[in-house]
Amino acid sequence: MRAGPRLILALWAGGLVSLGGVVTPTLFATLEDARLAGRIAGSLFHVATLGSVLVCLVLLLVERRVQVSRPTWRQWLGRIAPVLLLAASEWGVRPLLEAARAAGGSASTEFALWHGVSTALYVAATAWVVATLAAELRR
Repeated sequence: MRAGPRLILALWAGGLVSLGGVVTPTLFATLEDARLAGRIAGSLFHVATLGSVLVCLVLLLVERRVQVSRPTWRQWLGRIAPVLLLAASEWGVRPLLEAARAAGGSASTEFALWHGVSTALYVAATAWVVATLAAELRR
């Protein structure tokens, strides 16, 4: 793998880690209104999901141009799986999360459950991108 795909993976991983590990906790620590912090964080996670779809497509196109051999199914899965996890969170779990918030507020058990599922999917996607980057850097 050449430097271009590695750089794309590094930027993707850095973006996901920064949002989940720095930006979101900072929003909740800084803003007095937790609902506002949650709305801003939700918007940022939405943008991160859309950005991940775009980054994944660019990565696949760049890799296709620089690779001599056909990518293995593991390589394709390593690129697409994080996007699928983020998409499941955005378009599968987020509507349930919003419905739970509307029905019982952000302190409800149902909201906490769906928030935990969404968080787990985001963490899994982020870990997958970071692990993919680490594997590529070891090559």
